[in-house]
Amino acid sequence: MIKLEPTLAIVDEPFSVEETDHPFGKRWGGEVMTLTPEHLAALQEGKLVAVDVQGEYVVFLQMEKEARHV
Repeated sequence: MIKLEPTLAIVDEPFSVEETDHPFGKRWGGEVMTLTPEHLAALQEGKLVAVDVQGEYVVFLQMEKEARHV
């Protein structure tokens, strides 16, 4: 696991959100979302990908400006 920020980590596989021994402590739910090549292309073009989280929240994914390919 690579913990990048308090709210962001790179992990090898999904983990149980019921356990407290993971990057963020205990959580109430989790999902796996898969980005397609089209999603990645949109991110590289400076667009955001909006993700519905359990019908309750929206997460907006964006690529760092320095990482975009022009």
